Amino acid sequence: MPGFYGADTEQLRALAKTMSQHSEKMKALSMELGQLLARTRWEGRDATAFQAAWDSEHRPMLKRVAADLQSQAEELNRNADQQDQTSTGATGSGTSGTPDSNPPGDPGPLDPDRPDVDVPGDVREDPDAGDPADIQQGQIGDCWLLAGIGSVAQMLEREGKLDEFLAEHLKPVGDPPTHWVVTLYEDGEPVEVTVEAKSTSGGVRGADGQPNWLSIYERAAAEHRGGSYDDIDGGFSHEAMELMTGRSADRDGELDLDEIEDRLGDGQAVSVGTEDTKDDDFDWVWESDEVNRTDVVPNHAYVVVDVKTNDDGDKVIVLANPWGPSGGYMGGDDDHKSGTLELTEDEYKENFDSVYSVDTK
Repeated sequence: MPGFYGADTEQLRALAKTMSQHSEKMKALSMELGQLLARTRWEGRDATAFQAAWDSEHRPMLKRVAADLQSQAEELNRNADQQDQTSTGATGSGTSGTPDSNPPGDPGPLDPDRPDVDVPGDVREDPDAGDPADIQQGQIGDCWLLAGIGSVAQMLEREGKLDEFLAEHLKPVGDPPTHWVVTLYEDGEPVEVTVEAKSTSGGVRGADGQPNWLSIYERAAAEHRGGSYDDIDGGFSHEAMELMTGRSADRDGELDLDEIEDRLGDGQAVSVGTEDTKDDDFDWVWESDEVNRTDVVPNHAYVVVDVKTNDDGDKVIVLANPWGPSGGYMGGDDDHKSGTLELTEDEYKENFDSVYSVDTK
């Protein structure tokens, strides 16, 4: 390209994001195939040989591919950062030219024609902060973030620790607050992110349609991950759990309801993810064309509310959709997507393939 030297950093980061996502899919595939093999009734010489080949060759190969993809994603992000530093002319002579139109602490709105919305008052005093039914996802593809944070808040509320947690991790600036200092975590280390007491017009809301404490967390996550709401469009809920708590979170493939129930009983926050739709760029053979129920959102994250026995004596999992209790519709799809799901084990396994959890004790 005449007159161009270096790299388009937005494209580099987009490529890095895609590679990181497929690294996670490789990890999930390795785990899922290992679990399927462990559950398969197969004995004899051929079974022993296949298990040995899986343990010594196939599974390590999948792990290497996943690690290489993640390593390349990190390298792309480093190159993008270096390119940005070079392009801004960090020569020690001070700044020049036009000021940054999207300064730190102020992610740009989704729609430039629609101004940000004020988030008034002390958001930490929200009596419904630990209730997943008080989450209403907006136009950002951040179900992974809202389900992860929502599941942590739910468990902290059950343990009577949510008020203390929010007081420690959300610090107001001004009275009434004009900004919030949000403590997030990167590789387990605390990072303070200062954002305005505002939410983008298409951001998360509470059940009453008003911005709340999640609006501040959403804004802080956008700022921390790159400075734009586009930077939180897509991800995995274990990343949100680690971002919020600083603790190492687990991502597993399909688990039995007994296992999920045990995690809830142990004080772990749990969210789950539905099966993927086909990727537009890659034909991954393990991806499903669609989920099996019309009221389930594909490629979506849900908060696990409970695992219980219903009136028919069946063990069921209760899930909260970040879209809110009333659910909604997808573009081009006339089927209503439920806000709350109560699924048997078979129904759950036919539609969900990922479990995310973190210890909150």
